[in-house]
Amino acid sequence: MEQLYDAVAVSSFKVEFKRGDQLCWLAQPGDPVDDEVQDLAKLIDQSIFLTRKIVMLSMAGTADDADIGQLKKWYGKSAQEYLWAHQYAVKMIDEFELPYTIVRALPIMATTTKAKITAEGQSITGTGVSEQALAKVLSQVLDSDQYDGQSIGVSAEDEGDYDDRK
Repeated sequence: MEQLYDAVAVSSFKVEFKRGDQLCWLAQPGDPVDDEVQDLAKLIDQSIFLTRKIVMLSMAGTADDADIGQLKKWYGKSAQEYLWAHQYAVKMIDEFELPYTIVRALPIMATTTKAKITAEGQSITGTGVSEQALAKVLSQVLDSDQYDGQSIGVSAEDEGDYDDRK
């Protein structure tokens, strides 16, 4: 994020947009994103300048890319509730009619592998993604319009480099 001068990374919406800013919402699976997206709507309504793009980090599952069993394995017993909240937030972002990208990521794990990007509607497989690989994808999304209007899945390209029992 430090390399992208026009990106504003947030976990809450107590910010003010400047001309040309992009919003990178770093939501976590258990965050109350269904409530937070209402704060984002208020921010957009009250802003003098609109964000050029919204990029939301979301949990996997919001694009029919995983079944409930996988989600519970990745996010725990509350996965269904998390999923509903994230689906609502994604729907609201789509309704803002601003350029956006949803980045559906598996849980962050200790790995050194590159990111695998999965299109909307395709199953996400694996057990996680590295923080560095996810950051690189977020940077790419913010730095180009390649994924505008899309929901992309992010997981580890090759799962052989780590042990998920750690």
